Amino acid sequence: MMNNQVTIKQLRQALKRWGKFWYGKELGKGFNRVAVTENISRYSVAGCSSDQMSVPAEISGLTAIIDNLRPECKRALRVKYLSTDKGLEAIKMTGFDSKRSFEFWLVKAERALLLALSGAQ
Repeated sequence: MMNNQVTIKQLRQALKRWGKFWYGKELGKGFNRVAVTENISRYSVAGCSSDQMSVPAEISGLTAIIDNLRPECKRALRVKYLSTDKGLEAIKMTGFDSKRSFEFWLVKAERALLLALSGAQ
C-alpha cells in the first residue's frame, strides 16, 4: 500500500526549489555582454514576452496553490524561501509585527500547502 501524503520535509524541499526559481527570475542573470538597446530590438522583432517564459510544472503547480493562500501566508513564504535576508529586519520590513507573528503565518502557510498537496494526489 502506497502512502500519498506529502511530508513537511518534502514540502520544504519543494518550497526551496520554488524560491530559488522565482528568486532567479526576479533577480535576473547578472550583467549582460550584449548592449541593452540590442536586446530591446531583438525582443521587439521576435515578439517575446513574459507569457512565453517556461516555468516547470512543479513550480507552476506550487505557485497556483500559493496564490490561493492568505496574503500573510504569502508574505511569510516569500521571507522564508525567496528573501536572502532572513533576520528580524526582513521580517519587519514585510509587515510582520514580530518574529512570532511571522512564524505563526509561516506554519499556517505550510500546513495549508500540506493539505492542498496531499489532497491533490
